[in-house]
Amino acid sequence: MKIAVEITIFGHRFTEVVDYPGTPGSQAEVIRWLMSQTEFRWVDYEHSRKEDKLLFHLDEGVSH
Repeated sequence: MKIAVEITIFGHRFTEVVDYPGTPGSQAEVIRWLMSQTEFRWVDYEHSRKEDKLLFHLDEGVSH
């Protein structure tokens, strides 16, 4: 089944139509499934080496 997903993170909105396996029974079920499809990464920006301080801006590309 195709479902439409809209996620807003730190003011950035992401929208996507995705193939969901089966028919979701609740919003919580969809959220658990979305979390299993998502790879989160983070870094301690304030204490990182200069080479590691790359910020990705969707509109501007990668900047240092």
